Amino acid sequence: MSAPDPRARKVAVVADEDLEALLPGLREAAYGVMQLPPASLPPEVAADALAQLAEQVAEYRRNDYEVVLAGDGAPWRAELEAALAAVGVDPLPPAATADPL
Repeated sequence: MSAPDPRARKVAVVADEDLEALLPGLREAAYGVMQLPPASLPPEVAADALAQLAEQVAEYRRNDYEVVLAGDGAPWRAELEAALAAVGVDPLPPAATADPL
């Protein structure tokens, strides 16, 4: 028998630049992590990555996971929200952790 998933069906989307600072608080709050593309990516490449991430978020939501945004999502927040809207997902609520940015 396998051990239960310590992430408790919770996933946080976090900006690449914020991951290191937020990871301890996200671990403590039992979140799994999905990373946004690095700020250095060209917008057209980031758009593809964000579309894929939005599909994954939609699938998590369909399976009753809590999906939140850790930090402010910069620099891709507007693009993330557009990609989420394209797959029928509302903007992500903020993560409740001990170390918000």
